[in-house]
Amino acid sequence: MLVSGRKAEVVDAAGGTFVDFIMGWGALLLGHQPSAVLQALREALRHGTLLGLTHPAEVELARLIAQAVPSVEQVRFTASGTEACVTAVKLARAHTGRATILTFEGCYHGHAESVMAHGSAGIPGVLARETLRIPYDDLDALETTMRRAGDRLACVIIEPVAANMGVIAPRPAYLARLRELTRHYGAVLIFDEVVTGFRVGLSGAQGLFGVRPDLTTFGKIIGGGFPIGAVGGGRAIMRRLAPEGDVYHGGTFAGHPWSMAAGVATLSAVMTRAPYEGLETLSQRLAEGLQEAAHAHAIAVQIHRVGSMMTIFFSSKPVRNVDDVKASRRDQFARWVAVLREQGILMPPSPYEAMFVSTAHTALHVKRCVDASREAFRSLADG
Repeated sequence: MLVSGRKAEVVDAAGGTFVDFIMGWGALLLGHQPSAVLQALREALRHGTLLGLTHPAEVELARLIAQAVPSVEQVRFTASGTEACVTAVKLARAHTGRATILTFEGCYHGHAESVMAHGSAGIPGVLARETLRIPYDDLDALETTMRRAGDRLACVIIEPVAANMGVIAPRPAYLARLRELTRHYGAVLIFDEVVTGFRVGLSGAQGLFGVRPDLTTFGKIIGGGFPIGAVGGGRAIMRRLAPEGDVYHGGTFAGHPWSMAAGVATLSAVMTRAPYEGLETLSQRLAEGLQEAAHAHAIAVQIHRVGSMMTIFFSSKPVRNVDDVKASRRDQFARWVAVLREQGILMPPSPYEAMFVSTAHTALHVKRCVDASREAFRSLADG
């Protein structure tokens, strides 16, 4: 049980201190308690807890997002990433007049019924029938599905870099072809950048790959650690949202002043100081150190990294999809995590999650992680 966090470290209930590579599941790009965010929150507290109507920070955060992400002309805030994905799918259905959606195995878009139709109990069959699911980064499956069902698809929703089966990036041509096919069949393309937005670059994964979706969902970083979500896109689709349009969306805590204040402070800092080059350098050093340490003890690993997010898979084979993740040595992963925890390093407990580097991490933190991993790999090699 954790009780506090500061910069790149967290403290548990027993008083133990750990270097944190979970970082609020990616939300804390600037680390725990960055001064700019704390200052913004103190100021926001002076003006109340909940205002009930639109306020200046909400407008400013929307402006910053639209400034950074070229595909976004208009933004609607939500209270979570799940709600953002719900809203995006609903918008797509209204815009196209179609019901069916296409999702990908291993991608996660929150726990709403439509996007969880094949991953949870309690989902009515009528919704499951309107949700198609195919393997991630499988071009043949994509082409076949689009030929068969493209003209009845309301949308295709995808993590442009998967972060919920570990970090798996699609081949660059895959996203470009997906964009071509959705345009051809008139389906709305939704990029779920709840994790990757402002994490892998200022314009997110869509900037990294040069592919513009119709709608984008955001979360995590844009709230600076506070509950938040957002959906953004071109005005032609976004104007369907009430009160301008006929797609209802509401929420007392959408656009909450504290989330907006933390978000404005975070994005302002990111856009002013451009941290991505430093994050890239430090993250690459960590990935290379882990790879070398594993190789030294003949431990087969695949290290996937996109910017400051990464996953280590204990596998001798390439990891391209969720079936490959299931086939990896998850027992070895668990032992690696346990040894690191004993050494004061906190990692996600599952290879289905990503680890994250923040601007608060230093070369010393990376060295501690690599050194602890050497001990873990030596333990694995000894059986």
